[in-house]
Amino acid sequence: MNSYLDRIKNVLMIALIISVAAQINIDAPHVAPGFVFAIDVIVLDVFIFCFLDKYTAMQIALISAVFSPTFRFITSMKAGVSMVENAVNCFPDAIFFIIYGIIISLCVKAYMGRRIPLLNFCISVFLADFLGNIIEVYFMSIIRADNFVTMYMFNTLLVIALARTGISLFIIVTMEYYMHVQTERAHNRKIQFMVNQSVTIADEMRFILNNKEDVERVLKEAYALHTDMKDADMPEEFTKRALEIARGTHEIKGCYQEILDTLDNLNRNAHGEPDLLMSEILKFMKSNILKTAAAKHMDVEFEIDQRMDYKVSESYKTISILRNLTVNALEAFEGSDGKIRVMVAWCRYSSIGPCHRIEVEDNGPGIDEADTETIFLPGYSTKMNMDTGFVQRGLGLSLVRDYVENDFGGRIRVKNRKDGGTRFVIEIPPSKFEEETRWIFTS
Repeated sequence: MNSYLDRIKNVLMIALIISVAAQINIDAPHVAPGFVFAIDVIVLDVFIFCFLDKYTAMQIALISAVFSPTFRFITSMKAGVSMVENAVNCFPDAIFFIIYGIIISLCVKAYMGRRIPLLNFCISVFLADFLGNIIEVYFMSIIRADNFVTMYMFNTLLVIALARTGISLFIIVTMEYYMHVQTERAHNRKIQFMVNQSVTIADEMRFILNNKEDVERVLKEAYALHTDMKDADMPEEFTKRALEIARGTHEIKGCYQEILDTLDNLNRNAHGEPDLLMSEILKFMKSNILKTAAAKHMDVEFEIDQRMDYKVSESYKTISILRNLTVNALEAFEGSDGKIRVMVAWCRYSSIGPCHRIEVEDNGPGIDEADTETIFLPGYSTKMNMDTGFVQRGLGLSLVRDYVENDFGGRIRVKNRKDGGTRFVIEIPPSKFEEETRWIFTS
């Protein structure tokens, strides 16, 4: 019941808007006495196109046939004009809406519930506008016992129908384009969120998997220590503590395994790893970095120097590599403005042979020369809060090297730029990094 009332309310609201739009008109007494050209037909075209899946064209047309002439009759009452004369001027307009509704309904019926192509809809609208006005003028001729059907009238109505249809088409195309852009933006935001989540999960799984090996080593050492202490007749208090360490480590190992299983299930139930071009990944990175910089009120310039394009074989790992490096560059600015540059090119000669070369550089403060070898170690971090003593876990660059060297068979180096800042250079052989036959060279 509520749904039915809502439908009626919405149709009445549409008819009211069309009736108000009918008040914006131009008198056309040269066509017929009391005849006007109004923009209500344009509004009617747009409403029917937009709500065709919810309301029938005949519903909107019939209610408009009641509302629009009545509204015009009330607002056009003037001194010296009788009610009969005013009614003769206004109410034939209802004929137009009825004919309009019939023609559009026949068009809709011809497509039997399928979406009407925009061109066909516009042709139907033009015919409905043109024929509706002709029949309205003919009806006025009968009422006034005069002949207003002339070639001049035909030509005028033809031009008006073409003009109103053209304006309707422009409005509909503009609306469709706007909706397409908004939908695409929403889709891209959804994809970016999904990719970010999936990459984060994959990174955490890699961290935990690496740490799990350390936990297993500690577990073996703790249990071996317990056995050795027991064999050496050490005090029972010490052997129990060693055993408790082994048991606690075993519990941690079990928790790690549960977390790994949960994350693995999440990734398996996701939509799968997208098939992305390097250009799409770079665009994705740029958007993320600029949003992060804007949130921190930083004015950061992100430059992409891409000399070739190709599909990467493992997009999540590639995104993780670039994300860690660009986020590190952003954090190096320490809240001030800066510039990040990412270069992607083909290198014919390198220590690993022909390879893909990726450079990520910034104009930040750079890295202490003594730290250039240690920054890739797990747990290393230069990001320490001197007030709280909190140190970030520093696993980003360790993960980057893990992916580059162990998964892609490449190598990564870091060096300070002569004019200030840091440059990371990654070299990856194409056999493990890209899909074959998908090279797309850029200008």
